[in-house]
Amino acid sequence: MRMLLAATRVTASLAVSALCTIPAAAQGFEGTVTWQMADKGEMAQTYKGAQVRTEVTGRGGRQGVMIMDNSAKTMTMLVPERKMYMQMDMKDMGDRMKDKSDAKPPKITATGKTETIAGKTCEVYRYAEEAGKPETMEMCVAKGMGYFMGGNAGPMGMGRRGPGAEMAAVASNPEYAKLYKDGFFPLRISRLEDGKATNEMVVTKIEPKSVDAAAFKAPADYTEMKMPGGMGGPPQRP
Repeated sequence: MRMLLAATRVTASLAVSALCTIPAAAQGFEGTVTWQMADKGEMAQTYKGAQVRTEVTGRGGRQGVMIMDNSAKTMTMLVPERKMYMQMDMKDMGDRMKDKSDAKPPKITATGKTETIAGKTCEVYRYAEEAGKPETMEMCVAKGMGYFMGGNAGPMGMGRRGPGAEMAAVASNPEYAKLYKDGFFPLRISRLEDGKATNEMVVTKIEPKSVDAAAFKAPADYTEMKMPGGMGGPPQRP
């Protein structure tokens, strides 16, 4: 599970953590996107409507799985080696985080450059956590594929102010509404240092296909772990 959380933290500062409300037309991609990670691990994400299944395979073949249902506002962590899972309420997590952050919308700047990654054209953008701060990330973004993590990116799959809070904060901004209206799906995510980009995640394969709904549920033979006191306590095994 720690391996999976470490992989999702790569996206903690991304602009996609502040996406506006997702237009229905931008949710059309169904299939699997495979990423190569900087640590030589691999991440496969399967999308279907408002659901996203993320599988991270690290060195030694260890695997972690996270399932997000952006309609039900739930996040499920699977631990295949133990046949266990833990489900969290994203709305509850968001309520706990309300008013705990003064995070401002990020600043996203188009460079005018394009690339072709995994056979798809993407546009290069630079990202700063907010206007006036240094640019820290570079992304090559594809349109027409919906949104990375269903528009709920960030640490543990949520923005700095809780699930959906940053989306709502930007929804009324015409500049962002125009930027995201056709989808905003990074195919390359790079860290910027002294103006130079170092790749953190790069898409190696895009596979449109029909996905079975069972992919977004915990297997029947998995046992649920409980976490007393919400996110602040250690997992409680039955």
